[in-house]
Order: sequence, then structure tokens, then C-alpha cells
Amino acid sequence: MKASTFTTAVLLAIAISGCGASDGKSSVENAAVSKEDVCTLLTTAEVSQLVGEKVHDGKRDTKHVYPNTAVCTWTSVSHDMPLLLLTYNVHTSSHKLDYYAPPLDMGYTIKELNGSPNEAIAVLTSKKSLFEVIVRSGENTVLLTAPFLEEKEGSKLWNSEIQLAKLAAKRAKGK
Repeated sequence: MKASTFTTAVLLAIAISGCGASDGKSSVENAAVSKEDVCTLLTTAEVSQLVGEKVHDGKRDTKHVYPNTAVCTWTSVSHDMPLLLLTYNVHTSSHKLDYYAPPLDMGYTIKELNGSPNEAIAVLTSKKSLFEVIVRSGENTVLLTAPFLEEKEGSKLWNSEIQLAKLAAKRAKGK
């Protein structure tokens, strides 16, 4: 009977020691998402709501493979065009966010979001519509691009795209 109690206590101690951080989440839940899991950062429903039409489940680009980057694309169900791209760059804390923006000499401009240039920025086209949202996610970076939306600053779509990018970045942190 005592051996059984000891074995139970040891197994319980092993289980408790594997739980991770003190907030009750496992170490896996607290860790950043791997780049292979880029498509789990947004749901098909969230993407459909943003772009205003049904989309296929996100599909990770396995054709163009880069060491620290992964891309997930959601395409339209009706015309199979890419409607949203989510790029996830890992180990990027050494770069400022504008590093990931298209060249400014091509007519793009940067707008800081949240008052911090290294937390979230919007990339605007020459027509001042939103091209891309870039958000810091701990040591990583999330880029959200909706190529066919031409949302103007302050519009509902503008705010929705920014919030969706921030949600993906939060999920990428493992929170």
C-alpha cells in the first residue's frame, strides 16, 4: 500500500512539474506558435467576415519555403483568388517593423498605430488606402495583407483589418 502511495505521489509530482508557468497554462500554451502553424492564427470565419465573402480554409505556402517565414493564404470560394495573406516571421525582434514594409519609394507610406513604431504599423498605398498591417508578436512579426480591400483610414474595414492583425499577433504569442 505504501509503495502505491509513493508511486502515485511521484507521478503527481511529474505531472505538476510539467505544467509550466504559474498562470496555469502549459509551457506549450505559453510558447509562440511555430511558423508551420501560421494558418491557425486566424479562422476561416474571421477571414470571411473581413473580406465579405466565403473563403476556403487557409493554406500554408509550401512552394516558397524560407527559414524563418511562413505564409498562409485564404482564397475566395467563388473565384479562387487570394483574398487574405498572413505572413509570420519568427525571430525578428532585431528589426524595426518598417523593415517588412514595401519600399517607400514605390509610393507606400507608414502610419504608426498605438503610438509605437515598433509595435504596430499600417502600410498605406499612394491612394492612402490600407495595403498591409504589420504587428509585433513578442520576438516575432505578423503581416496581414488583404490585396483587394481598399479601406480608407478610419473606416470600419480599416479598423477590422487592424484588429484582425492584432488578434493573429496575440495568438502567435501563444495567448
